[in-house]
Amino acid sequence: MRILFVGATCFELYQFFENLVEIEGEGKNIFRYKWYDLEIDLLIPGVGMTFTAYHLTRALYASKYDLVINAGIAGSFRDELSIGMVVNVKTEQICDLGIEEDDRVVSLFDAGFMEMNQFPFENGKMTNPHHFKELELTAVEGVTGNISHGCNASIHRIYNEFNADVESMEGASVFYVCLHEKVPFLEIRAISNFVESRDTTKWDIPLAIENLTDELFRFLRKFAKIKQLS
Repeated sequence: MRILFVGATCFELYQFFENLVEIEGEGKNIFRYKWYDLEIDLLIPGVGMTFTAYHLTRALYASKYDLVINAGIAGSFRDELSIGMVVNVKTEQICDLGIEEDDRVVSLFDAGFMEMNQFPFENGKMTNPHHFKELELTAVEGVTGNISHGCNASIHRIYNEFNADVESMEGASVFYVCLHEKVPFLEIRAISNFVESRDTTKWDIPLAIENLTDELFRFLRKFAKIKQLS
């Protein structure tokens, strides 16, 4: 069983990978590890959708993986998704791809450049079709942008237009690439902050990373035993 982890930065996953045994490298941004009977590769593409899409596509063409896991931190739009909580992102939308008109962004769907159900979209969203009984996490809906939003006006717009639960800067790229390449995937995120007027003193990245690490190992312990999708 071979799993590819995709993390925007080493910082978000360092606690997880420092508990594994590195066996060889695959280049400047792919590292290889072993954990029991699982082969685990780590891809660090950089922050944002463009870098993630490019490097993930190259990785999937270079090697065959049974599962891709996009893991990292995220911002929460919902009070009930509190800081430190780990979630399973089941759908993704892109919030900054379109045409700006006055105080709104017209999506490519609404502008007529794409159909709402043009693959891999379904009603404007990308949905992960894979289900893992071992993943006992709250399922949420994600939105991805190339900006970590901290302005009340843009936050209000995204919240109203996309009705998302969490925000990241890479999730939609992983969905898009993996759906096209027909590779099973997951997006697992730990909440590090609320999406609000930027104030990093309210963030708790260490707690998010610690909880993310615990959940990843909990999942892999179960997954290593049964090694099958449901």
